[in-house]
Amino acid sequence: MNIAYLILYGYVPYAVMLIFIVGIVYRLVRWLTPKGLTGLYNVNATVNGDDYGKITLEILKRIFLFYTLPDTDNTLFIGSLLFHWGIWIALIGHLGIIIPSKYLESWFGISPSLHHVIALYVGGTAGTIALVGLLILITRRITGRTVTIKLVNEYKVRIPLTTLSFLDDYFAVAILLAIIALGLAQTLGITPTHPTYIDEISNWMWSLVTLHPNVSYIVADPLLQVHALLAMIFIAYFPWSKMMHPFSFIYISPTVARPSIKIKVRSVQR
Repeated sequence: MNIAYLILYGYVPYAVMLIFIVGIVYRLVRWLTPKGLTGLYNVNATVNGDDYGKITLEILKRIFLFYTLPDTDNTLFIGSLLFHWGIWIALIGHLGIIIPSKYLESWFGISPSLHHVIALYVGGTAGTIALVGLLILITRRITGRTVTIKLVNEYKVRIPLTTLSFLDDYFAVAILLAIIALGLAQTLGITPTHPTYIDEISNWMWSLVTLHPNVSYIVADPLLQVHALLAMIFIAYFPWSKMMHPFSFIYISPTVARPSIKIKVRSVQR
């Protein structure tokens, strides 16, 4: 077996998960312990006056309905709704791919043929929805649209969206686009009776979960290798980017990937 394959797909995944977990913990600690703030970049915001039930309901409404998005920007609302719902369904489906078909059948009663049909139709539909939503968001970002920002006393300013876009934004959407496109190419290019890639990736990922990495399952599938490599890059990059916003808990509201701005206080001599 090529040692490069073993390192890249047998050992690197563990390092990626370590970076992912450590990065999330680090960001949360930084959010909870801000010091020397001079702006609202990383605010430790607490909610007062409402019970936890009302707060939880509000958070769930924001997560699933996106109703707080600007009502004057339909492309942002539609693109976000399609992209996030498609991604959530696809990610849930990926949990089933981790477990090989033989265990799915013995543990949960899901036969290989049923698993393949679910992967094809549910996974394919979710991936297509996510792709359409992402393309809407990308088009919105690069076509020079302007966004309206409300200031105090109802003053509004219109700012070109391109001025709010940075290299990390384009990197994130580019890698997401590649991952979704490759995933769809694998999913929609199969038949319900013979989607061999599901068995390949399940056995490979299960070998990682059981701490006995075996990359022989994917060495003959270049498309699967590229998809897995891009996914690992995305997972390692996730905690250090603006994509950390799903981890903004009820008491935390930072979504801008930058450290707190610190100031030094100098004493004035008289």
